[in-house]
Amino acid sequence: MKRQGYPFAAVFGMDKAKEAILLSLVNPHAGGVLVSGEKGTGKSTLMRGARELFNAPWIEIPVSVTEDRLFGSIDAEAAVKYGKRQLQPGLIDEADKGVIYLDDANLLRDDILSAILSIEEAGGYQLERDGLSEHRNTNYTVLAVIAPESGTLSSSALDRFGLFVSVDAETDPAARIEIVRRVTEFEKDNGVFRVKWAEETDKLAKKIADAKALLPEVEMSDTMIRLTSVYTLKANVAGHRADIYLMEAARAEAALAGRKYVLPKDLERAAEFVLPHRMRELPPEQPQEPQQNETKEPEDAQQNPPSQQEEQDELFSMPDAPEPEETNTESHEGNEEDHREDESMANPNAGSNDRIDAADMRVKLPPVWIEPVKGKQKRKGSGKRSATRTDERQGRYVRAEIPHSKSSDIAFDATLRAAAPYQKWRESNGCALVIKEKDLRTKVREKRTGNIFLFAVDASGSMGARERMKTVKGVILKILLEAYQKRDRVGMIAFRKNQAEVLLPVTKSVDFAQKKLAAMPTGGKTPLAKGLSKAEDVLDMLYRQDPLQDPVLILITDGHATLPLENGTNAVDDAMMEAERIGKRNIPIAVIDTENGFIKLGLAKKLANKMQASYFKIDKLSEDSLLHIWRKMSS
Repeated sequence: MKRQGYPFAAVFGMDKAKEAILLSLVNPHAGGVLVSGEKGTGKSTLMRGARELFNAPWIEIPVSVTEDRLFGSIDAEAAVKYGKRQLQPGLIDEADKGVIYLDDANLLRDDILSAILSIEEAGGYQLERDGLSEHRNTNYTVLAVIAPESGTLSSSALDRFGLFVSVDAETDPAARIEIVRRVTEFEKDNGVFRVKWAEETDKLAKKIADAKALLPEVEMSDTMIRLTSVYTLKANVAGHRADIYLMEAARAEAALAGRKYVLPKDLERAAEFVLPHRMRELPPEQPQEPQQNETKEPEDAQQNPPSQQEEQDELFSMPDAPEPEETNTESHEGNEEDHREDESMANPNAGSNDRIDAADMRVKLPPVWIEPVKGKQKRKGSGKRSATRTDERQGRYVRAEIPHSKSSDIAFDATLRAAAPYQKWRESNGCALVIKEKDLRTKVREKRTGNIFLFAVDASGSMGARERMKTVKGVILKILLEAYQKRDRVGMIAFRKNQAEVLLPVTKSVDFAQKKLAAMPTGGKTPLAKGLSKAEDVLDMLYRQDPLQDPVLILITDGHATLPLENGTNAVDDAMMEAERIGKRNIPIAVIDTENGFIKLGLAKKLANKMQASYFKIDKLSEDSLLHIWRKMSS
């Protein structure tokens, strides 16, 4: 007998995740929910337990799903029996007015996940297969879980989920004991256990049904709509999805409470799910007005107590972190003088030009996401980061196509569908099915490979000032740790004094890379142009080894170029020229700017513009953002 699932009501803890799931089931317009957490925290068990709380389709999409199974294809049975070409519904259609559940959503192909989320928003899609075209309407709610250690989602995909919850492993001993006790009881006799929790399950199901029936009558007053805007503006979100999802989630909160109107507390609770994954850093605070207005503020505040809306503003306001005003200079005059000043700060001891800094492990690094190459070229190798086409018979079968040459990897399902409509008019010759050469379809396979991360690191004296190199080494070390998990290869170039050298040839040994990083000294001038030129040499060597490689260049510098390529040339101009040459390559490039202090030249940002690279300031990196490394758009 098939064992039934673990009851939703019996899951201990995870109250926030439970509330978010209930909101999504009550109001599909709330945008679905994404639950993130480490493996083994019970998030998948909780999600699957929600299946019993409503009477509607529940479709689980496997990570290996093909486009034909997801969107539908030619109905082979109708084609063989009647010679009729018609489209057969896919999983998307079967989920109409129900739920699509994605386990390990981050492992789905990017285009598949994007299509599922786009159709959820649009409420329909246009299906085209083998010359047939048909528009289909379908409405569903997406429930998904991800484990961050196996990869992340792009910022655009995250924004399409209305609600987000992060769950952690339980740390309270008593709570862990209770979890183990319930699971053991369920494993011993799941039938008896489910009966024990049947009443709680029925109460939740009725609560959802009542809330869904009440939802059309729940209204948002103008005051609540204005308060919604206050929340989203305070969170500094992009676009207007957050406003819409926040209002819909607040309506669901009110419906679950049995009310036909929305209160501020509904918005407060909904904001905990809608805003965290969209929240961006606030822009620098503008200079304040003359102080004469400030002196009057306390008197005004006493005479006019804060309104309810102002209290809400304060409740959700983010802490301000004003910075000293930056001075950007367009020209690079005086660059060498600034560099010498930094050098003296980095080397306080006379006669010692070098120093070795330890990595700062307190550095917070956001997840790394690399822009995929257009067309998904076929690449060799193995790994866990980037999806690529493969002509080897070991990748995941994602779709079928008409073969352009002789192929032994036949897609039998697609071949049968192509041949089916013509069976009534073909001579059988004793065969149950007649297949001709024009019916043959070959499999398109996809697998994941590792990337090559090539670090070009400024190790000059200016990087030692204000302990910049400690932070730089911390950032590189965090990227190396992720590279180890994704089975990437890494290489490192350091430029300082009068030269640039390959500190670490491209290797799979991340441990060796960490040792080289720890021993990397700091001191001397900044031969930035030589560092970029050396990076080009390494890239050329990699392409000679394998023209289909797709390396990622990460340049870490403050942009203070003080040593030219040749005598008589300008150091900054040489660096810009080399950057422009690198920019002509269609590879992902990131520039991490380490410049800090009151006076900023902004040369690293100019380098990034020349290379058409992603640009990040090292002091602005945060785990709440995304280290999105894009590539130059081909013209």
